[in-house]
Amino acid sequence: MPLCKNVGHKDVEAMQSYRPELSHLLEGQQEVQRQVKESASQTRDKSRMRNWSFTTKASHRKLENLQKCLYWLMCLVYLLSWMIQFLTY
Repeated sequence: MPLCKNVGHKDVEAMQSYRPELSHLLEGQQEVQRQVKESASQTRDKSRMRNWSFTTKASHRKLENLQKCLYWLMCLVYLLSWMIQFLTY
């Protein structure tokens, strides 16, 4: 039985000697995780900005097309009103 206590004591001492090294490795892993999360966040933000820019450009084109249609519709209304005036006199 004393042999088991002695072996257990040595294991505890060995584990305690590794504690600073394991702590350092854990800190390194946490730093890497933080950097990966930060990088993913930046990539996500860039992707959102790219999509927003594309959406804005597409919306701008749609607005321009709508304005052109409205312009031609107004021209058509003006032409029809002119034709009605001409035909009624």
